[in-house]
Amino acid sequence: AKAIESINNQYFQGIMSPSWYSDIDLWFKKYEFDEQVMVALFEHCFGKSALHKNYVQTVADNWSKSNIKTYNDLENYYQKYDNISKIKKAICKKLGRYSALTEFEEEYIEKWILDYNYNLDIINIALKRTTSKINPYFDKLLTDWHERNLKTPAEIEAFLADFKVKTKNIKDLEKKTNYNNYPQRNYDNLNSLYANKKG
Repeated sequence: AKAIESINNQYFQGIMSPSWYSDIDLWFKKYEFDEQVMVALFEHCFGKSALHKNYVQTVADNWSKSNIKTYNDLENYYQKYDNISKIKKAICKKLGRYSALTEFEEEYIEKWILDYNYNLDIINIALKRTTSKINPYFDKLLTDWHERNLKTPAEIEAFLADFKVKTKNIKDLEKKTNYNNYPQRNYDNLNSLYANKKG
């Protein structure tokens, strides 16, 4: 009751319509938000000048999917997305991008950070080896590292150095034995994937 009263006074000047009361009560039960999170939900939507039910419901759904229930959960969520925002800006700067990222580019970056737990140091290694835009090729490179359980810049650099040596040894052997003197089907594009595009 105190949370609803606070929302009414702060964001509706004390004249919140009765339908909001039932909706807020429903959201408390559905999402199991604590009082501070519910007030923060309205503060967020009010700050976006989007204090209408569809938008509030959408934000509430997103917060619930991110396992937000307490105010501490919400602070961790904001901190995480603040970090993502900084990495997105850093990537754009390195690529010389002044236009906004597309929805697909945003999804790629969030996957690398949230699902793969990669930081900017690792993404920078990929940036040096790829073309000047975020694309499926770039994503494939980072996904391959993730699937190989490479977690740090040092592990990735060691893997790339080892891959380069192995590739060179195979090419040297092919030259000596004339093994590659006829057309062959290409089953793997790892060589192109790890080629240094800027080199």
